[in-house]
Amino acid sequence: MNKYFLLLCFLSFGCEKKKETTKLKFEKEKVSIPISSDQLNSYQEFSIYKTGSNKMVGYNNLRHTLDFFDLDEQKVEKSQTLDSDGPNGLGKIESLYWHNEDSIFMYERGKLHIVSSKGEKVDTFDLYEIYGNLNLGEPVCNFYFKLNYVKETKEVYFFMVNQTVELKEKSNLSLITSLAVENKEVKLLPIKHTEHFENLNGHVGFIAYLGFSGFLNEKMIYNFQYESPLYAYSLIGDVIDQSRIHEEKKISELLTQEDSEVFDRHAIENPHFLSPVPDPWKNLIYRFTWGAPDPSLGENGFTEKSSAISVFNSELSLIQEFSLPSYTYQINNWFVNENGLYLNVAHPKNETVSEGFLVFDRFQFKAN
Repeated sequence: MNKYFLLLCFLSFGCEKKKETTKLKFEKEKVSIPISSDQLNSYQEFSIYKTGSNKMVGYNNLRHTLDFFDLDEQKVEKSQTLDSDGPNGLGKIESLYWHNEDSIFMYERGKLHIVSSKGEKVDTFDLYEIYGNLNLGEPVCNFYFKLNYVKETKEVYFFMVNQTVELKEKSNLSLITSLAVENKEVKLLPIKHTEHFENLNGHVGFIAYLGFSGFLNEKMIYNFQYESPLYAYSLIGDVIDQSRIHEEKKISELLTQEDSEVFDRHAIENPHFLSPVPDPWKNLIYRFTWGAPDPSLGENGFTEKSSAISVFNSELSLIQEFSLPSYTYQINNWFVNENGLYLNVAHPKNETVSEGFLVFDRFQFKAN
């Protein structure tokens, strides 16, 4: 498992039109931020924020710092050291959400912190204590299921990982909970694994996560890694909508549960439908697919898996799919602001990557 997640931290894309009949066109611009040895050229845990300009904060796991960037000015603002011990002590951060200037929500395994931009704790929630007697599993945020805070309801959301339940029984479990930060009330959302998961008896191997990074029109936009449809959950009325026009792709069953090499090969050869990214400025949704290895590359591993981006409208209908070239971008390192969709140029086999720059290709999709 660890081998897989390490490999997942790298992979690549860039945009080439897959179909001759196009409904969208795109413009691409490079964003290149000079950095020092204090920063990274790729961040797995990050969040964006709008003040006078567009900002980004990334968690630097090598130095245990928060690194702040101005995306419009293309410059480093500061690196804030975090304490490991004492009243402001923080462990390894696995997801974060920049709510306002002095409130950054951070998920550490078993804990939810609210921290100021100076690294000072505002509040901490012991998740094991809150969830301990509920028999719901462990609340998790990561680079598939990103930490979000909804100020209107004052809630955060967690993907529930339950290791004590048999695979065939997991299709009956609610997968997402909300936690109210004011009274610590936990609620189950009516979101469960799909019929395809049930048909495979849960034998999806590593391709098991639910993907979520944000909201569009007050609906939670999410998907499952093992099949191509998108879903939208309305917090008001508990209504779930599913995409009706999409690729209709699904992974195959993992036939053995014991052999790690078979697990790896299943994950390499099958597509992973990665977390959708809602774009409220364009009223679009971007969904990335990590497909089978590109046979032209000569090798046949995780870093050779092909990539594509599918663009959906707000009604969850597929508009168009674009293929994405190999050895260009780092997997899962993408986000949207008012200026477009940012893809981090940091694949480990990308010969153009420089340790002196944090680089994004910024795409703007427009109707022809």
